[in-house]
Amino acid sequence: MDFVTMLQEDRNISDLLYDVCDVEILSECKPPQDEGGHLTYNLSGKTFAKARSGSEYILLEDGSIGYWGSEGECGRIADNLEEFFELMINCPYWLDYICEEEYQDREELSEFAKEIFEEHEENAQEDEFDLRGAQQELANSLGIEIQADVAEILMRFYHCAKREPRFVQTYTENDGSIHSSTGSLFDR
Repeated sequence: MDFVTMLQEDRNISDLLYDVCDVEILSECKPPQDEGGHLTYNLSGKTFAKARSGSEYILLEDGSIGYWGSEGECGRIADNLEEFFELMINCPYWLDYICEEEYQDREELSEFAKEIFEEHEENAQEDEFDLRGAQQELANSLGIEIQADVAEILMRFYHCAKREPRFVQTYTENDGSIHSSTGSLFDR
């Protein structure tokens, strides 16, 4: 059984994924957002999850995972579902880890990631939510290991986001003008 099917069938784990990672698994896959026919993508796929913001996680035709952000961001974030869930669980609120300068030195990346997680953990404690405990419970449920140092996971994310072909969205205005994304969340 794959991760998506397991999460579709187990609401407790699915709810925990939503609480920890802001990832809501859809009950069934659907076509990606098209903004009323204005938005197209260079790679086909099916949306399998979304975030509170309305952003979508898309299983692309090559098995990789694409992200379409509600603010117009678009790019590939993982090479497969296992790496996607590994990123989501080890780096909750993964968008906060996008700072290209930090990816140039492994030690700096490790320190940067640690600081980001600690900030999220402090914020969660203010809401009386045990982020680390919930993260561990989710990891155990999905059979994913929590890494003490997430630099390797983040480097896979970085290389996936930069590889070709990039996952690109194109928005066509009513007047025919066209706007395309760079296809990498690191090139915003």
